Amino acid sequence: GDDGVVPYPWGAHYLPAPNPEARATVRLLEEMGVVTGFDPLGRPLFDGRALCHAPEERLFYRGKWHAGLVPHDALEPHQEAELRRFSDVVAELTDKRGADGRFAFQIPLAESSRDPAFLSLDAISMADWLAREGFSEPFVRWYVRYATLDDFGGEPDDVSAWAGLHYFAARKLRTPQLEGSHFLVWPEGNGRLVRALSEGASATVETGALAVAVEEHETGVTVRAVDTKTEELRTVEARAAILAVPAFVARRLMPSAGAALPERASSPWVVANLHVRRPIDNDHFAWDSVLYEGEGLGYVDASHQRTPPTDRTVLTYFRAFGDADVRASRNRLLDATWESLADGVIRDLKPAHPDLFSRTERMDIVVWGHAMPRPRPGFLGDRPFEVEATLGRRVAWASVDAPGMALFEEAQRAGVRAAEAVAARAGFDLGPTWV
Repeated sequence: GDDGVVPYPWGAHYLPAPNPEARATVRLLEEMGVVTGFDPLGRPLFDGRALCHAPEERLFYRGKWHAGLVPHDALEPHQEAELRRFSDVVAELTDKRGADGRFAFQIPLAESSRDPAFLSLDAISMADWLAREGFSEPFVRWYVRYATLDDFGGEPDDVSAWAGLHYFAARKLRTPQLEGSHFLVWPEGNGRLVRALSEGASATVETGALAVAVEEHETGVTVRAVDTKTEELRTVEARAAILAVPAFVARRLMPSAGAALPERASSPWVVANLHVRRPIDNDHFAWDSVLYEGEGLGYVDASHQRTPPTDRTVLTYFRAFGDADVRASRNRLLDATWESLADGVIRDLKPAHPDLFSRTERMDIVVWGHAMPRPRPGFLGDRPFEVEATLGRRVAWASVDAPGMALFEEAQRAGVRAAEAVAARAGFDLGPTWV
């Protein structure tokens, strides 16, 4: 959004510094000027203005704000000991390789190990793994639950242990520059990345066209769409088409391709943007603020990167609905009123900000019914990392539903992969390949 005192996100709000193996993402950041060069080991260097400034994160725990997401000064020795054991396991998995020589967990996902010792983790839930490994401390379990809700929109008992451990162990990039922060952030969040992709492509983007059918024939593709203003049916003839939509939508548009598409559960989310006046508390505000055992995942401050911060700002609040019955959650959200959703946001944040209501000038809310695929146990399937990109000779599919995890690197890779898959068949020369 851009109708406030500062641009702000409506969805994903950051990009962790990508692994060098995510070649297309590194290339995009290079084109944006965010990657400014490479060190002697070939690792990307970043424009410091895009790395999250301090203070980066804070946690409201037992009535007080603490720096970072772990309140070390407030935890008991036995809590610290279990958290340290969990961190040690994660550190070991981050560097561990399978019998095939690949890292156990990698981004892109397709470069992860096929070793059965690791793939077997997809057969159990993250909650089952925690129990098996003896992690029982409430704080550790909250910490893991925050992670599975944050990246997958699901509770630990409805998320694959492979996916849950991937969250903690897949990011490998370590350089002196990243010791302060691993997050690339902009006021409008990943809207900055979307804009860079659009501008770089010099594409003609047409909105208000509701696609209803995609039909492949010998010489090309016919796309049928309804103009949402005139309600007229229009037909577009093309040499090729890419369906950049979730699997359940692709199945509706092109029923003949249904067998090639995976079944995914989609997690619903609520995102609220609060236009507020400072100060909303007496502590030093951070980019990301999280409340321990809150209903939501906290909020980010859109003006955090500005120096000095503005007197008014936009706080973007996120809540993932992680219940196993995603359809029921969607139906409840569909029926919810703005007043009930807004009241839920204020009540959730009130323990940390008693005066938030009086300082909020405006609140906008959006419900994302299918915000992200949820990687349930078994999501990797019988052929892990081998989801088909093409739905026909001239039709390709691009979605994070393919890998089953909603990461920017995977979304972009799916799009590049789809383009490369149909380009030659449709008579296009894209130059060097990136996937």
